[in-house]
Parts: sequence; C-alpha cells; structure tokens
Amino acid sequence: MTHPKPRLENAVKDAALAAAANSIEITDSEGVIEWVNPEFTKMTGYSLEEVIGKKPSILKSGKQNPVYYNELWTTIRNGKVWRGDLINRRKDGSTYIEEMTITPVLNTEDKVTHYIAIKQDVTARRTTENKLEETRTIMNSVLNATSEAMILISPDDHILWMNHAFEQIFNVKNNQLFGKNFDELVPQFKKIIQDPTVIKKRLENSQEAFKETVQQVWPQKRELELYSVPVSSGKVYLGRLYVFRDVTTEREVERMKTDFIHLVSHEFRTPLTIIKGYVEMLYDGDIGNVNDTQVDFLDTILRNTDLLSKLVNDLLEVSRLEAGVLKLDTQAIDLSKIIKEATVEMVPQIQEKGQNLEIIDDFESATVIGDPKKVTQILLNLLSNANKYTPEKGKIIVTTERMQDMVKVTVIDNGIGISEEDQKRLFTKFFRVENPEIQSHPGTGLGLWITKRFVEMQGGTIKVESKPGEGTAISFTIPAK
Repeated sequence: MTHPKPRLENAVKDAALAAAANSIEITDSEGVIEWVNPEFTKMTGYSLEEVIGKKPSILKSGKQNPVYYNELWTTIRNGKVWRGDLINRRKDGSTYIEEMTITPVLNTEDKVTHYIAIKQDVTARRTTENKLEETRTIMNSVLNATSEAMILISPDDHILWMNHAFEQIFNVKNNQLFGKNFDELVPQFKKIIQDPTVIKKRLENSQEAFKETVQQVWPQKRELELYSVPVSSGKVYLGRLYVFRDVTTEREVERMKTDFIHLVSHEFRTPLTIIKGYVEMLYDGDIGNVNDTQVDFLDTILRNTDLLSKLVNDLLEVSRLEAGVLKLDTQAIDLSKIIKEATVEMVPQIQEKGQNLEIIDDFESATVIGDPKKVTQILLNLLSNANKYTPEKGKIIVTTERMQDMVKVTVIDNGIGISEEDQKRLFTKFFRVENPEIQSHPGTGLGLWITKRFVEMQGGTIKVESKPGEGTAISFTIPAK
C-alpha cells in the first residue's frame, strides 16, 4: 500500500521537468548526458535519443576559450554551483548564447553523482546588451572628449555622472563626488564657484532649460557660461545636466571689441560733424558761388558723410546693446499715432520714387506697452528697407492686427524679395543679401539686427516672409496694454 505514492511523486517530478520553460540537461558525474527535456530539443535541435550517452561537448562552437571550460569543471567537480554564459552551436550549425546554471548532485558521502544544468537562450538579450554597452561606451568617449564640463544631478541632489572636463576644470575627482549628496559638497564647491547654489538652481524644474554666467574663483579665475537642461527617460525625470563652457577669453575679446567700437565711433563723430558742417556751408554758397560740377561733388561728399554717420550711430547702438547699458523707457503708447508719425517722416523718400503707401489699421487706436523712441526706430528701419528695395511706383502697406495679448505690425512691399536661404541670416550682424539689386543700395548690415534686438527687448518677436521677385513682409509684435 505504500509503493504507489512514491511512484506517483516521481511521475509528477518527471512531468514537471519535461514541462519546464527552461532547457534542462542531466548528466552523470563524468558529464555523460542521461536525460534532457523537450525545451532542450527546441533550443539545440537535438532530440533526447540523439544526445543520450554523449557529452555536452557536441554543442561546442569553438568560440569559447578552453580556459573557461577548465574553470567550469573545476568549480562543479568541487561540488559548487557554476553560473555563466556559453557560446554553443545548434544541430543546424547556428550559434547561440545560453545562460546556464550547473548544480552538482551530491550523495550522502558528499560525492558528485550527477550534474543538473538549467539553460536559457539569451542570444537576443545579450546582443541588445552588447549594443547598448557599445553605444554607452561611444557616448561616454564623446562626452569625455568634449571641452565643456558636464555634471548630472538627480532630483534628490545626488551626483550621478560627470565627464573628464568637469574633473579638470574644477580640479575634482569622480570618485570623490560620485553618488554623494550635493549638499555635502557645498563647502568644497564654495572655494571653486562664487555661488555654488547655482548648480542646484531649478533642480525641481523638470521642464525648462536655463542659461546664466558663473564666476569660477579657484583653481583659477574663469568666466563660465552655464547651461542646464532637464534629462528624462520616457516620462521619468532623471535630473538635470549642467554644462559649463569656459568663455573667459571670448568675453574678454568681446569687451575689447565693444570698447574699441565705442571709442572709434565717438572719435569719428566729431570730425564727421565738422566735415558735414563745412560741406553744407560750401553747398549753401556761404563762401562763394559753386558751379554744377562742384555741387555734384558736394552732393557725393554729403551723401557719403551721412552714410558714415549712420554707420557710426549704428555701431554705437550695437556697442550699447551688447554692453547691456541701453535702457528702455517703457510706457503706454498709442501705436496708431507712432505709425502715422513714422510714415510721415518717410514721405519724402516714398514720394521721390513715386511709391504708394497705405496704412491698414485693425482698430482706430491701439495702446501698447513699449519705448516710443525704439518702436519708432523699428518702424523707420522697416519702412526704409521697404522703400529702398521696392521699385518706383511700387506699393508699401503697413498693417496692424490684434493677437490675444499682443499687437502685430507688418510692413509689406512688392519689391525685390529675399530668398529662403538669405532669410535665415537676415537678422544677423553685418549681413547683406548677395543680390546686385540690393548691394546697389548703401547699407551697414546692422539695421535689422538692431531692429530685432529692440523688438525682443520689449517682449516681442520678429519674422520675415518673402519670395524673390514678389516682395517681402516683415512683422513684429509688441505687448498690448
């Protein structure tokens, strides 16, 4: 009555082994295969009948170091469990990677009687892991090769990663900082950066990037441009990456350039004023009559003196903008009135070319917030360009449009037009379109750059839409009251 139960237990065990999801292989103490389950056949292509009495070496691919097998056998013969990967070959000749655990079965005398190997095909997973590791290695190599210092801080203030440039610029070591809470390191960073809290600034902000200037005081004085951006994986916020770029030399050159432009511009203004004054005296006949040829010469001198004066004024404006000393006189202003005053000032030039100027107001009166002088200068710059690059008898239109909390002003012409490629650089400093029709008109290449800065300083944006031969529309926005 006691025999059926053990037989039933053995049958259940056999069924469980046969149904296991992993490949199972049982060998004797010499490694001769005594049994394999169906999953083994699926993975290798060999049936139970084909492998019984043979050794697992029938699966060898020849791609594994022999020393590796020696270590495996040394471990299991000593009665210890071995875990690792093997590169094996299937019956059809294809290779695969199997993750294997070999457990020795010991008798009552602690001698090995059998080995049970549980295997799993991990080819796809290992291939993916290898590719990821390769990508990670390449990315680390690239990031470590860059001259910008980088550090990644988790949302809970722990340092996750830094590159070699960070170690060099701040004279710190990765192993001194990695995994530590930034609060613990504030005393150390206080001697390096004037304000170390800038590194933790906006750490809880998982959306926005920010940029500012940081003063380094040790191991040497540097001016650093800090750019910080949130880092996420899917929807998970991982922390913030802080990138420090050494701009010491760059900023010094900029300051020298600005100072030079400012000095030269000021030195030019006095002699230009004197030249213009004397030319006007000659022109008016204050020291005697001048003939037609002399008038032509004086016209040329006066025209080029005005052009040079405009260049000097633009350069002074640029130097003030770049130095950040130009201030706005922001107030509530009547935009319609400003537009009318600017167009009236342009009437002589427009009439000279027989052009038609039209103002289309969406409303009789629009109150906006801005600097009246700067808004006037913006309009005059745009109207002047439209006048210069629109042929005789052409048309110029100024429109206004309410857009929620902004008002959009657009200056439209049916003139020369600008190519799509040139539009990308239109608002950059000293840029002039390489078009003979445009180059024939004198200009400094600074007007639109200054215009863009004035618009942005007042909280607006500016954009251009144009097609060669069909005209141009430049629009800017300004906050409505």
